[in-house]
Order: sequence, then C-alpha cells, then structure tokens
Amino acid sequence: MKLNSLHEIFTGRIIRIPDYQRGYSWQKHQLEDFWEDLLRLETEKVHYTGVVTLEPVKEEIWKKWEEDRWFIDVGFKAFYIVDGQQRITTSIILIQAILESVPKDSMMNHQSFSEIVKHYILCKAPDGQRKSFLFGYEKDNPSYEFLKTAIFGIHSHSNLDQQTLYTHNLQAAKDYFKEKLSVIKPEEINILFKKLTQKLKFNLYAISDEVDVCVIFETMNNRGKPLTNLELLKNRLIYLSTLFKDHEGQEILRNKINDAWKTVYEYLGKNPEVPLDDDLFLRDHWIMYFKYTRNKGDDYIKFLLNEKFIDQNISRDNQCIDKKITAEEIEAYVTSLQTSIKPWFYIQNPHYPIHGYKNIANQILLEDLTRLSFGSFKPLIMAAYVSSQNMEDINKLLREAERYNFVLFHLSKMRSNTKDSELFGYARELFEGRTTIQEVIGKINEIIKNDYKPTDFLEHISKKYTSGRREGFYKWNGLKYFLFENEKHLQKISKQSDDNKLVWEKFFKPEEAKQKIVTVEHIFPQTAKDSYWHERYKNFDEGEKLRLTHSLGNLLPLSISKNSSLQNDPFKLKKDNGSGVGYYNGSISENEVNKNSDWDAKNILERGMNLLNFMEKRWDIDLGDDEFKKKLLHLEFVK
Repeated sequence: MKLNSLHEIFTGRIIRIPDYQRGYSWQKHQLEDFWEDLLRLETEKVHYTGVVTLEPVKEEIWKKWEEDRWFIDVGFKAFYIVDGQQRITTSIILIQAILESVPKDSMMNHQSFSEIVKHYILCKAPDGQRKSFLFGYEKDNPSYEFLKTAIFGIHSHSNLDQQTLYTHNLQAAKDYFKEKLSVIKPEEINILFKKLTQKLKFNLYAISDEVDVCVIFETMNNRGKPLTNLELLKNRLIYLSTLFKDHEGQEILRNKINDAWKTVYEYLGKNPEVPLDDDLFLRDHWIMYFKYTRNKGDDYIKFLLNEKFIDQNISRDNQCIDKKITAEEIEAYVTSLQTSIKPWFYIQNPHYPIHGYKNIANQILLEDLTRLSFGSFKPLIMAAYVSSQNMEDINKLLREAERYNFVLFHLSKMRSNTKDSELFGYARELFEGRTTIQEVIGKINEIIKNDYKPTDFLEHISKKYTSGRREGFYKWNGLKYFLFENEKHLQKISKQSDDNKLVWEKFFKPEEAKQKIVTVEHIFPQTAKDSYWHERYKNFDEGEKLRLTHSLGNLLPLSISKNSSLQNDPFKLKKDNGSGVGYYNGSISENEVNKNSDWDAKNILERGMNLLNFMEKRWDIDLGDDEFKKKLLHLEFVK
C-alpha cells in the first residue's frame, strides 16, 4: 500500500475529530519522542509513523456545517479521523509553532507562508466572511474553540473560553515546540518542516459506511496513550445511542452525552495546578449512583462497560427485562454525571471561585478534610450536594466526617477501609432520598462511639517508643495535622486571625517549599550537648530523656522563618537568637512556648496535658483521667 505524507493527507481533505473521540492527550514524554524522531530522521530518508484511519462524513451531516459547507462544495472532501488523531494533531500544532517562529515572508520547502496556512490551517472564501479550518473538532467542542483561538491565534465569535484537561494538553504541546524552535536556526527550521510534511509517512485507510466506527474506535489498538475509562465510557454510550433506531430523540441523546462530557472535562481540568483524576470521579459517582463491591479497584468500570452499558441490554427480550436499558436511563445517568462533577470539583477545591458555593464555614470544613484525608466520604459528601441538602446540615456532616477520620484512623488506628461499605451505602440512600442527612450523621456518630478506644491510641504510641528509632509522638502520623489544628485554635482565641505564619503546604511538605527547614522541632533537643540542657535533665536516665524528647508537649510547630541550625541551642537562644529569629516571632504555638522562662520536664508535661485537653474538646472524645494521660504522654516518672 502506498504511504502518504502529511502534505498528501491534507490535499483536498477537510478533517474533523468526531464526538466519540477523546481530546488531545499527549504528554511531555510523547512530545519528546515525536521531536527526537524528527531530529534523528535523515533528510533523504522517510520515517514510517503509523496508521491514519479516516471515515467519510455523510452528506446529511456535512451539509449542516454552516462554516465549512462552502469549502466542501468547491471540491474538498470531509472526513472524520478514527485513528491517528494524536499524531496528526501534534503535527498541526508543530506546523503552527513553526509559522510563529519564522518571518511571514519566509519560504519553506518551496511554499510561502500563506500557502502553508492555506494547506494545513485555514482557508477563506472569496467573500472574505466564510473561513474553514482544515483540521479541527466537531462544533461545540471546547477543544475546537481553544485550537482556533489559543493555538491558531484566530478570533472566534463563538469562543466561551472553556478549558479542560485536553485544552491544557494542547497548550502544553505548543509551548513545548515553541521553546524547542526558539533555539534552532531558520535553515534548520526549514529542514524540520520538510521532514514533518514530506518525510513522515502514514498508512492511510478509509473505512466504509458498513462498519460501526464507534466499535472500531473502542477496540482499535491505538499507538500512543491508551484510552481512559472515561473516554471508553463516552464512546460506548454514543454507540448505544445509535441502537435506538425507532427513538425520535436519538440525536438529542447523543448531544446530551457530548454536553455531559464537555462539562465533566471542563471541571476535571478547571484548576490547572491540580487536575483531577477522571477514574476517581467515575468510581465515586458509581458508588453513589449504582452500587459498591469489595472487589478489585476496577470493579466500577467492569460493571459499567461489561455488565450495564452493553448492546445486549438494549436488545434484551422479555425474559431479561430486568437488565434492559432504555434511552431515558442513559439520559438520566449522563445527566447525573454532568450535575455531579461540579460539586465533586468543589469538594476538592473549596476556595476556587465556583458559582453557588459561597459558604465560608463550608469551605473551611472542606479544607480541613483536604488536609486530613477524605477517606471513604467523597461519595457521601457528593451525594449531599447533589441531593441539595441544607448547607448547615452539610456542614454538620463535614464536621462528623473529619472527626470520624481523625479519631478512628489517627487515634484508634483502625484500618483505612473501616466501615466503608456502610458509608458508601449511606451515599446511595441519601442520593435516592431513602434516608435523611440527620440520620446519616447520627449513624456516623454511633460508629465513632462504638469503635473509638483511647487504649488503642496508647498502644500505638507505645509501639512508637519501642520500635524503629523509638521516636514516640514524633513519628505519630497524625502529629502535623493535630499541631496545625491546635495552631488554628490558638489563633482563634488570640484573635490573630490575619497572622497565618504557619502555612499548611509548607508545614506539611517542607521539601516542596525548597527550603532546608525543620517544621516540627524538639524544644528539648534530641542532641542536647549544651550545658543548659545538661543541667536541667541530669537527674533523668537515657530512657527517660528519650521519652521526654519525643513526648507530645516537647514538639513544636515552627514557622518557615526558623532555621534547622538552631535546633540544639539552649532555650534562651531558641526564644530569641539576637538575629531576628526565635519563638518570639514565629507561629502562635511558638509564641506560647516563648512565654516560659525555662524549659524543663515539668514544662513538657504541662504542655502535653494542655494539648491532650485540647484534643478532647476539639474532637469530642474522652482520653481518660490525668493518670492515663500521663501514661499516654509516657511521662509517668515526671513528678
């Protein structure tokens, strides 16, 4: 079979990416491979790049293309690209990047600037009003508007500035190529253009109308990045929509599927700093909408693609009526996906400006859960928003969820999947209106009451003193969250609400702040060589000193202004080293410790008891009497 160059593929053709196709998904490593292939390719040789499969667009469809119909009328043929989209899209982005990297009077491979634009990018009608893009997406796709405006730099009156994960990928590809082209000479760019348009060769296939392209797309072994489950599901639902032959709303259903996926991808990529995982969204929604099993992690997609949304369930006879699905059922499912993605995004981005979510208390509670962990609560919390529960009731649910996760997992040290089946069941019941949010909160509280045991916390901390480096509370995985919550409490009662010296992101992961700092300090240091410490702790043996060092009351959250080099200084210098660094101008917790004139074992015990009293009030638990708390702090020997 004859191999075709990119120039030949775009000769006499207008190519569109159909609605069942995913958007642009290539990441940096795939762009690097593509770029390196071009650089290594010798000028007089060709490089086989893969298969491009095209499907002719039916006349009844392209005649509805108001912007492009004139172009097809003058002799161009319209095709959908079924396979090879990622490589062709990458090639067109590189061509645009090349055009933006050379003067407009340049000639490349014997083609002028305007000829290149006309062949690969944009053609204008003689009337000057109509214009057609040679390559793009079907109309109403956010990626198409982004491709036209941000990639090709052409104004679009229909642009709504919607961005998705796919549009971020398009921009990243263009930025990558622009950076690469900026450091090579014009004559090298000319050679690169020739290689790209003439020397990359493709197997070009055109499929007939008799073959169902949705099935081809789903089963095809694509080179490059595999389809995600969300992409496979969209394709499957579009395929199923074509099987309702006698349903008058068949095309409307297909449009609703496309609209739902536009919204889903918009919110998955709405915060480019932290793009969300589409599989996690699908699974959380499946738990809320359908069911939950304790099988492997991919049980949700197996249910959706292998049990629920299959063509047999559309053609079922009366004997299997319980599995039969209707167009209305598919519509209800995709509508639920569409309405659920916004609250699911908000749950994980509470301070992102989203219309309809302005409850400050709600945002703070979600922020707490983000820091601690949502655990198994996301489907339940999503169900609360989707079912339009009262915001105050949702806040009560969030408080109980945070309490549940801290008390059971950080104090009682229960398994992370404890009672997750019950929580998932509550999500479905709340979503379907079979329970109230007040009843759910009551059930969660009952679980905490039954499963929380302070002796479990004692046992866990005791093991931290006897195993590994024997670092007690310092190695407790709830330490930073607990100290941060205590800092917030001190901030509130001291009325210093605007003084946020302790920033969670830098406190929790100091390596991401790119500063060599210690975020939790041992006030009585681990290496206590100074005479100040020797004098105050000389009556304790080494085991007792170790318990004091790693006891809760000796651990202090530091603001980023504190340098690790001061860890072993005497207490006076820790308070103020004379160079503007010390507890006196650090976090509020540091300020509190700074009020002490001395730091001995009694101070460690007193602060530890105060922290445990705060823990009881903050999470509404009972840790036991003072003797038990001293035992928990491992300071029974302190008089």
